[in-house]
Amino acid sequence: MRAAQRAELRGDLAKAVELYGLAGAPEEAARVMILRGDAETDARARMQHYTQAVATAPEGHAVRDDARRKRAMLLVSQFGAGALSENAKRELRSAGQELLDVGDATAAVEAFKLAGDVDGEAKALTQAGDVESLEVLLADQERRDRAARAQKEAHAEVEMLASQGLRREALAAAERWLAAHDDASLRDRAAMIKARRALGPIAQVWIRGKAAPIVLGDVVVIGRTEGTLHIASQAVSRQHVRIAREDGVVVVRDLGSRNGTQLRGVNVGGAIPVGDGVELTLGKEVRVRIGKAEHELEDSVTIELGGATYVAPLGPARISGTAWTLEVGRDAWIELCARGAFLGDMALAERTTLLVGDIVTSERGGPEVLRVVGE
Repeated sequence: MRAAQRAELRGDLAKAVELYGLAGAPEEAARVMILRGDAETDARARMQHYTQAVATAPEGHAVRDDARRKRAMLLVSQFGAGALSENAKRELRSAGQELLDVGDATAAVEAFKLAGDVDGEAKALTQAGDVESLEVLLADQERRDRAARAQKEAHAEVEMLASQGLRREALAAAERWLAAHDDASLRDRAAMIKARRALGPIAQVWIRGKAAPIVLGDVVVIGRTEGTLHIASQAVSRQHVRIAREDGVVVVRDLGSRNGTQLRGVNVGGAIPVGDGVELTLGKEVRVRIGKAEHELEDSVTIELGGATYVAPLGPARISGTAWTLEVGRDAWIELCARGAFLGDMALAERTTLLVGDIVTSERGGPEVLRVVGE
């Protein structure tokens, strides 16, 4: 023992540890290990000395508790406020419990607080006798719990509405929540719904596997810059011709265009019946053909213009073999009006706002009836 004490006095702490161990005084060896740790500037080396002291000191000895406390406090000091990994949180919770075990409840509060462990923090405050801080903590946690429940309910409402096909309502619910809350997850969900909206008046859909753009509405206006279908030609007026049903007959009318509308080279005015099909020239330059459509939309016509073919119901867009119709909502959102329509296993509302990517069937697991493909 005297040799160990002399080594300690002259500052040879490593030798003192060795000699205290040989003398059968582990508590003294552990005490000197703590001194070595206190003198270290490198946190890793300090941690090694404290850990070795914990392993060396006898169970229940005050020196061992001191080494445990110093080790735990060193660990806590290595973490600051901010995002922590799950592994770091586990280490902090362990340090907090160790501080509680050695009776340093005040230091344990900080460890549990950094770990985000409210229960541990409350336990430490209780042990420290800090009733005022405990009451503040519990009140804050209650507010956070209420906010988390409200957020969960907002997310659930949006998802429920969206899954039922009520995407307009889902988007409105998301935007109401976002007006008062910074919620990145719901903001992304709302942005996705907006980006996938199927907007009219042209519906890019397949019906029973048949693809053709559908021009919704009672009237189709062809023009250079205005109307339903646009054709980039200076020979065509802003609004050139109008296609609609008059007294149940599909007709084409020139809208007072600058260069006129020609049938077999002759300018025509008034209503031109489409009949089984008619081919016209707009402004003596652009050909357009309107004829009866063989399509899954009942009683529709085809419009061939600019190398593309469109289908136009010129009235309710009824899908044959169903009671379903396609319509354009007040905000240009294309809607499926249907009973007995399903998106996967989910039954849709009677008025579904469509998204690009929707595949609608008439029964759960049944064959595809409608697919929204977008552009």
